Amino acid sequence: MADGSIPAHDDAAGDTNTAPFNARTLELREVGPDTFLSVDLWQPLGNRGVFGGQVIGQALAAAAKTVDGPYQCNSLHCYFLAAGVNTEMIAYEVRRIRQGTSYSTRVVMAKQSGRIIFVAMASFQRPEASPLDHQYAMPDVPGPEALISQEERLRRRQARLSSVVIDQSKIDEYSMLPVEARTVPTPAEQRGLPVNAVWLRARGDMSGLGHVHHQSMLAYASDFALLGSTARPYHMDRPGSRYQLSMMVSLDHTIWFHAPFRADEWLLYVIESPRAASGRGLGVGRIYSRDGVLVASTAQEGVVRGTDRETDHQTFEFVKSLAHAPKL
Repeated sequence: MADGSIPAHDDAAGDTNTAPFNARTLELREVGPDTFLSVDLWQPLGNRGVFGGQVIGQALAAAAKTVDGPYQCNSLHCYFLAAGVNTEMIAYEVRRIRQGTSYSTRVVMAKQSGRIIFVAMASFQRPEASPLDHQYAMPDVPGPEALISQEERLRRRQARLSSVVIDQSKIDEYSMLPVEARTVPTPAEQRGLPVNAVWLRARGDMSGLGHVHHQSMLAYASDFALLGSTARPYHMDRPGSRYQLSMMVSLDHTIWFHAPFRADEWLLYVIESPRAASGRGLGVGRIYSRDGVLVASTAQEGVVRGTDRETDHQTFEFVKSLAHAPKL
């Protein structure tokens, strides 16, 4: 597919994801020259702001509306400056920085109430063939058909752990997302390099939509689980964990597109966290099509703050002992 065309549906795989695709998640309304307004924003339960992946996807969609011809996004670099709210739609202002023969560049500023809350720089490339072609191999993991949905995963976890109470609204929220996910089981993590793998695909049939829609949908989905991988070695979601998460929020996000794909077909998202320190955590990801092609790579850094209950307890006991120590 050196021409950059979107692969056709693989009917032999028995895909049943044929409901109409709900494009409202990424839909934009033009309100001025190179200025677009969102029509839908999702704020996850318990989040301090709207879902960052939706802002990323909408920003890419806005940038693409100002690019003509066969150009396709090859990279997107984003910075989150402030939390967005879902009570006011986001305005995306696009600046045409460069229009070259092979590459074009756009800058997108996302605003609410006149304040910039998000900035992205997108690069678009005219498709070209190259004899240089290599990639990391796709890991051998169970296929999505052998795994359960995220909603069912929550239900089973609640049944297995009587001490864990999962709000039904959280399960309902998963089922309403435009992306469905199935987590690949991994061995118990050890301190070191946490690895997570998730099968993702857009709900509904995206046939007839241009490649930018598939790229924008994957940009949306690429924000799932990426920063969360930085907390996996500490088992913060388990009862009795000595570590407690106090803050997790994205600072920046990057996605590189390598090859054509369909966002409405299963894609394997392999995520690692090579480092967490100084109140920040780094997650990196590789996204593969079902046939093993590495179609995209991601990276995200965020504020990741937590407390160590054991250390805090020891510090408290030490300070308390000083109060009762004999005066010298």
